Amino acid sequence: MSTIAEALIVGSMYEHMSDMADDSYPDEGCGILVGRFNGERAEILAVTRGKNLNTERSRDRYVLDPADIVEADREARARGWDIVGFWHSHPDHPAQPSQFDTDHAWGDYVYVICRTTSEGTADINAFTLTAEGGPFEPVLLVVAPTDPPAER
Repeated sequence: MSTIAEALIVGSMYEHMSDMADDSYPDEGCGILVGRFNGERAEILAVTRGKNLNTERSRDRYVLDPADIVEADREARARGWDIVGFWHSHPDHPAQPSQFDTDHAWGDYVYVICRTTSEGTADINAFTLTAEGGPFEPVLLVVAPTDPPAER
């Protein structure tokens, strides 16, 4: 199922995502990754913050507000881009997918997980589903200093 082997993120967006994850601590932060698919690479050109609707277990669960997804999709399409994935943080836990993450993920997207602590973001990893329902497999996350060249 998975055709995503690599996720490239512009350095400024990597820092922006890390800052949003830090700001959400000690709760889970979440958001949308916007850009384009270029072969087996997801190019992340913009990162948005989403609202975590899970108020009862916000420290170890997230439910991304569908309105945020719709808005990100609208803005992406206006730029000729797409939603390429989603990010969220794991406060005081490894940047690895949980069973909850696996159970609620969609295929054909990149999922970036940021490990956050009281000191800030400690680790950031990317994953994609190998099949509907999982499991996740790691995706190489490359931080680029500038925007990648236009789609080939």
